[in-house]
Amino acid sequence: MSILTTSTPKCGLLELKKRVPQLEFRLWPDVGNKGDIDIALIDKGASPGFFDAMTGLRAVVYLGAGVDGIDLQSFPKSVPLIRLATREQASEVVQYIVLRVLCQQRHVAEYLSQQARKIWKPIAPRKVSETRIVVLGAGRIGGWAAKLFADLGYDTAVWSRHQKTLPGIQSYFGRAQLADALTLRDYVICSLPLTGDTRGILNSSAFGKMKRGAYLVNVARGAHVKEADLIRALDEDQLSGACLDVFQREPLEASSPLWNHPKVTITPHVASFWVDSGIDQAAGLCGQVARGEPLSNKIDLELGY
Repeated sequence: MSILTTSTPKCGLLELKKRVPQLEFRLWPDVGNKGDIDIALIDKGASPGFFDAMTGLRAVVYLGAGVDGIDLQSFPKSVPLIRLATREQASEVVQYIVLRVLCQQRHVAEYLSQQARKIWKPIAPRKVSETRIVVLGAGRIGGWAAKLFADLGYDTAVWSRHQKTLPGIQSYFGRAQLADALTLRDYVICSLPLTGDTRGILNSSAFGKMKRGAYLVNVARGAHVKEADLIRALDEDQLSGACLDVFQREPLEASSPLWNHPKVTITPHVASFWVDSGIDQAAGLCGQVARGEPLSNKIDLELGY
């Protein structure tokens, strides 16, 4: 069985080879005979014509958190598209979300500034019971984060494509309820999949519906946010700040005004960092393909996630 990979880290390839020694690995662009490739591992995207002549393709595994790097319209409909989705990877993103909210809630940046100036000045945090959070996207990551916030006592809601049933958490769903979901929230967390419906969803209209002084955390995709609209909302004090882990172009260009904006915290796409657990999942998938078993974590090509 042959597997084509675009740019999986070398250490990951070695581990995968150990677990599935019968695989023949090919590294793009040295594909050999495309007709006998069984599995393709894609890291960020696929160029036009990438899948042409792969007549024996049995599965495509996307190594990123979403599949927005693949043109789903031209993707071969008969081939299962799989995403890696491990608890460890989801946990890392959830940790990041909670960390960023707590840093803001408990005035971490202010205390660091005070320490540098040797100032002793307690700052009262907003009471958790009076702090309202909405998580956009209530899937594996968003739903988990929302549950943790609710358990900590935050007034928590989610917004998603379809209504969710999560104990102690208010569920908004569909475009018609987006404005209600955003209204009066102190924190807005974006963990949405990137689809045609969610691209640019955080724009001037959305920011205008948020509570004045709301704080934005984006761990999903840069294309969810219209960056010029975000900067305007920050400059006009509609938003008090934003923590961004993802951007429209990555690496973030040195000329981007986001770098120097005093209300923006930037991290270089690190909400989820380690891919070790994904190697286990990829190895398991190879075994499922070899044995002809049903494949797990398949993407719905119509929905895009």
